[in-house]
Amino acid sequence: MIFAPNIYIEDTIISYLRKYTKGEATAKEIPWDTMRMSLNNCVKQGAAYISSLHCLMQPYYELFFYGDARICKSIPGSEHCFMEEVIAADSDFCLWASSQNLEAAAEGWGDYMKRCNNDHVLYFFKLLNRLINDSYRQNWKNLSDSLKEKLFQAEVYSDYKTDELYCILHALAMIMQQEWMLQKKREMFVMLRDHWGFMKHVYSMMVRHIVGCKLPNFAALTNNVMISNGNLPHLDIYYCALVERIDNLGLDEKKYKKLDDARLKLLEKINRREPSETLYELCDTLFPEEFQQMLRHRPKSYGELKEENAQKDMLLSQMENQTHKLELQLEEATLAYKTAIEACIPVEDILQRLQRIPIATAWDIYGKLDRLLKTHPVWRQYDIQIQEALEQREREEESKKSNLYSNLETVAKNPTHLTTIEHFHNQNGTYNDYSEATLHTLAFRPHKNNHKIIEK
Repeated sequence: MIFAPNIYIEDTIISYLRKYTKGEATAKEIPWDTMRMSLNNCVKQGAAYISSLHCLMQPYYELFFYGDARICKSIPGSEHCFMEEVIAADSDFCLWASSQNLEAAAEGWGDYMKRCNNDHVLYFFKLLNRLINDSYRQNWKNLSDSLKEKLFQAEVYSDYKTDELYCILHALAMIMQQEWMLQKKREMFVMLRDHWGFMKHVYSMMVRHIVGCKLPNFAALTNNVMISNGNLPHLDIYYCALVERIDNLGLDEKKYKKLDDARLKLLEKINRREPSETLYELCDTLFPEEFQQMLRHRPKSYGELKEENAQKDMLLSQMENQTHKLELQLEEATLAYKTAIEACIPVEDILQRLQRIPIATAWDIYGKLDRLLKTHPVWRQYDIQIQEALEQREREEESKKSNLYSNLETVAKNPTHLTTIEHFHNQNGTYNDYSEATLHTLAFRPHKNNHKIIEK
């Protein structure tokens, strides 16, 4: 026997919901499975039944949409599952929801969750997920601006649960403003849902008051975020938010110290493993004005530290190898000079070659020769002459340096005093007496009048 849609739906679905919302029957006394079978039958019957279902369900949609106590009576159970199935079956639900107030819905669900003393935000996520639909109409920009005004001012604070739902709603509004395909928006919202246990800690830090957790302070929040293994790959995000916000949390000295101690523990955790960038795009979407700036606080990852240490070890090894080579070369040079002296090579030839190497190295060779040949008769003839020659060279080099610095100071005070490097050549000797860096400094000093570049 075929009934008119309204009569069928009234008898098999609406009558039970009416009893339940009026308190005439408990959740256990309502035949949810029978009602579910009737719903499936409506879907099979087609558009006429679904249209009637939509009209008759609107009062209950409103109760459910705003978390009303008459339909949301206890910890989410059969009534929630059934309402979700009806909403999924009703193609006109999103059009109806377009005229509703989402902020008021968040407030209603917040009151419901506080009343039931539960954290079942998953059901609010499911409700909002239904709104990621082409037929749903909402000014997402206005909504995100309104929520930002409520959430991101430290002095504006509702309560830990309502503000948590505000944050979820703010996240949805930010996602829906992106120029993505609808499927990607759904995926990003599902990612938010799957990582909400972590993301509510990030939101707490960003809005500067704790949302979604009954915790006394930010130090406790920071310790709490480290407990779950699922949070570990993403702790660098929370760390960046903490460092970005820590000076703006209005903490006294004692609370600041406790939070900073917790920050150091967090840093130790981060340094033990590789971070994941899975949530970076989501966070950049939710906090577009701040996330990239926050990342400058990102601690180096375990891999980066390992690579950095490997690089340091490699450089130290290279330095060690080069130092060893220089030591060997110095020993070989000393041995060559020792052999030459023992062979009675004239002291002039010895000095000629010593003058061609850096003065410090020449003194090193002289010192080693003096220890090796202290009693050798030829060395006793040469050593005073070599020592005096090296001392004379050292004095000449110090004098040249002094003249050079003096002239540089003169040029700095009066740039027109020097127009060509030949001035230094005429006064102090050849170009080879100066380092390349010194000549470059002089050659590119601008002229006061025409800024002419003087080239070597």
